[in-house]
Amino acid sequence: MRTIFLTDKSEIDRVIAQCDICFVGMNGADGVPYVIPMNFGYDGREFILHSAPHGKHVDLLAHDNRVSLTFCTARTLRCQHPDMACSYSMESASVLGTGTVSFVDDENLEEKERCLNVLMRHYVTRDFAYSAPALRNVKVWKVVIETMTGKAFGQNFKNLQAPEGMVQR
Repeated sequence: MRTIFLTDKSEIDRVIAQCDICFVGMNGADGVPYVIPMNFGYDGREFILHSAPHGKHVDLLAHDNRVSLTFCTARTLRCQHPDMACSYSMESASVLGTGTVSFVDDENLEEKERCLNVLMRHYVTRDFAYSAPALRNVKVWKVVIETMTGKAFGQNFKNLQAPEGMVQR
């Protein structure tokens, strides 16, 4: 299977734009990684995530705010001969990132609203207004990226297109 290492930020951003979910890995208190799937927004500098205001994820991040993010595009199975296992390959692309999480305080509802609109723009092409109670009832995460790498597998990456109806950046 052909593997292409993605080094250009625009190529990495294109993979991220095709993903609906990111997987967020945290350091568990017992040393076991804790990974959760999340919706996300990305403005080219930082990732925006949101969650319930309380839970295991918030407790873990209070002790260690470092995270890993994983993005993977939809896959396509290809084969040269259906009776030969080694002729099968998967076409997909992935991005791995590391960074640190900070939470937006309830005292800064304007920033929470801005961040939630960054998140929503990944899925739809409009902004929203949020009530103060709704903003106070959500934990908004900002992930400042420290490292990001990408790979494309078994494909000509330059020909990738975003799925129909997805926001293209």
